[in-house]
Amino acid sequence: MTCHALSVTHHFSRIVATTALALVAFAGGCASLDPSTDLRRAGAVVADRSGLPVDWTVPWADRNPPWDGRSPLSMEQAATTALMNNRALRTQVEQIAAGRADLVQAGLLPNPVLALALRFPVDPVAGYSQVGATVVQDLVSLWLRPSRIRAADARLNETVLTVSDSALRLVADVKTSHAQVVFGQRAVALTHENIAMVERSIQALQDRVRGGEGTPLDPNRARQQLLSLRADLALQERELAKEKRRLLLLIGHAGEDAAWTAAEEHYDDHPVHRPQLPTGLDESAVVVLATSQRLDVAAARAVVQARAAELTEQERSRIKSLGLGVAFEQTEDKARFVGPDVEVAIPIFDLNQAQIAKAGSLARASLAAYEDTIQRAVAAARVAFVEARSTGAIAAEFRRDLIALAETNLELASRSVAAGQDDVTVLLESQRAVIEARIRLNELERDAALARIELEFAVGGRLSGTEDREVSPPPVEGGGP
Repeated sequence: MTCHALSVTHHFSRIVATTALALVAFAGGCASLDPSTDLRRAGAVVADRSGLPVDWTVPWADRNPPWDGRSPLSMEQAATTALMNNRALRTQVEQIAAGRADLVQAGLLPNPVLALALRFPVDPVAGYSQVGATVVQDLVSLWLRPSRIRAADARLNETVLTVSDSALRLVADVKTSHAQVVFGQRAVALTHENIAMVERSIQALQDRVRGGEGTPLDPNRARQQLLSLRADLALQERELAKEKRRLLLLIGHAGEDAAWTAAEEHYDDHPVHRPQLPTGLDESAVVVLATSQRLDVAAARAVVQARAAELTEQERSRIKSLGLGVAFEQTEDKARFVGPDVEVAIPIFDLNQAQIAKAGSLARASLAAYEDTIQRAVAAARVAFVEARSTGAIAAEFRRDLIALAETNLELASRSVAAGQDDVTVLLESQRAVIEARIRLNELERDAALARIELEFAVGGRLSGTEDREVSPPPVEGGGP
């Protein structure tokens, strides 16, 4: 080998070595596999929207349960316990770690390939053994790496947002179930009062019959009403027992005893259960909140970004393989050679047009899905707003007018009986009318509370505190084939 050839070979070897070191440094700057940052980000979103503490970085075994399974269960305790213990949500939370691993993998370069060759002569007398070795590094991933990282990062962001959205859905379901239990407890208590009132009415009517002032038909009608109320009570207690068990499942305590009560202290003063909506909240404001706050909309936008990055990757993948390496060979005359080795996949039959077309179609489909998600979010928020506004107004009007009228009639009946103008049955009937009005009000306030909970979820978790901002569809990077 000439001196010039040796010089060129050594120079190329240094270039290859330098390139290899650069590749190692380039690939070594990958993201961490620790998903704690992503878990904290998801928890912060849920905490901001729900007002509840969330920490998914702490193992289950190291957590102190916020509820002992026996004491009265408040709505906040139920929702916090669900965020910690709900198994279905925890399954989704683990997907964040998987998405973090995919992001790290997207930043890694393929390992270099080492090929060894040992050749023996067919005729040992006429020939000698030969040895060869080649180390090749694929370079295609160098220009595909940025788009792969963007796609994986967008997918991770989608996972974080989807998990956070599922957590908010869980919080809404827990609040709904807890409200059902609270208002169910109230309904049972009011029905007990109504039964006691009818029993007193039966006694009073029987006394009138004995005094010759009535007929047996009057107490019989009251007894018929009593039997109907007892049947209603049995149905209410059954539904209450079922709802308690549904709530236990949501908070991750499906096997616990159901001999507990839902806390009602200050329940009417809680913002979630006030019939009135925030001042200034109209349908147009609800639309803005839904498009700017809903996490499923943000997740769909992340899918668009991921599909755009995947399209860019396919457009840059017309050359499937390009390898650069160093080859060593020792010939039969003991001569040794070192030189470059280049491997290129010649794009003759496959120009990657099919994959580019597929990626372009998926990118356009993701944009359509994103716009559909916005449409559905807006529609859901508007429907929820109409429901919450209507049920809240009906409950407020019922409390203001009908309850007040029933209580006024009760006061008038009390005065009339005290003055001897009417018998006690008039008073008992007025008392029963008040109880029945309260039972109806309890149903209306339950509907208003459930509607408000659903409205909060429909706009992204909160009804106020968000700047008005519009959301525009993100552009799709790259073009079709």
